[in-house]
Amino acid sequence: MKSKKINNSSLKAKYENIYQKGAYKKFFSFDKNSIQNSLVKSIANWNKLEVLDFGCGEGDLSNMIALKKAKLVHSVDYSSKAINIAKKRYGRKKNIQFELADATKVKRKYDVIVMSGVLEHIDAPFKLLKKLLKYNLNKNGMVVFLSPSFMNPRGYVWMTLQILLKVPMSLTDIHFFSPTDFIKFSKKNNCSLSFTTIAHNWGGGKKTIKDFNKRLVNALRDAKLNNKKVKPFLVWLEDAIKYFQHTNNSGALMVCKLKKK
Repeated sequence: MKSKKINNSSLKAKYENIYQKGAYKKFFSFDKNSIQNSLVKSIANWNKLEVLDFGCGEGDLSNMIALKKAKLVHSVDYSSKAINIAKKRYGRKKNIQFELADATKVKRKYDVIVMSGVLEHIDAPFKLLKKLLKYNLNKNGMVVFLSPSFMNPRGYVWMTLQILLKVPMSLTDIHFFSPTDFIKFSKKNNCSLSFTTIAHNWGGGKKTIKDFNKRLVNALRDAKLNNKKVKPFLVWLEDAIKYFQHTNNSGALMVCKLKKK
């Protein structure tokens, strides 16, 4: 599903502000190291690989891959604030090259292209995936990405509110994916796809309730809807969610690997 109110170019100023104020202190509530480590672990051996970190942000994922002895990590972001932070933290690493640029226009080829929390902010994500797979990968290369998934209780609530009542879950997400979106893409474009989901407690557990305590109240307020009954709803949801049967597909985040056949 796509949000009609946001586009990627309009997000640039928003992200400059986020990185200026401290992204992970004030805006992002998740454990970035744990999440990004799931992406790093999806590749058994990074040794001597040339990697594009597409939308590298503050450079933490780039550093994790560099420490795995990648030959080169080309780390690109369109936020000058993010790139400046990344350079201060990791700029002395010989196998990381930070660049302030639009990563969609990169022309060279890589062994692996990684995107962590990026694809949902791209205007035409499937068009971008086609381009990366066709023009930006070396032989046997792959695209590895991490993105939110909405095939879980958290997603059911957010998508119901967004579709029926136009309550925005996020002011920065353009797309709201589930694994089925990429299964369809891989079949249509003759790609091999492997994926897993993580953060099941966030998709349907105690962390869901903790997240909703703040975000659901604020989202309803911003949509000018009554948010007085969020607490009794969460009491019901906390009890009901105990009976949800998690599967490989039901985590709040998915780690996907795409490769041309």
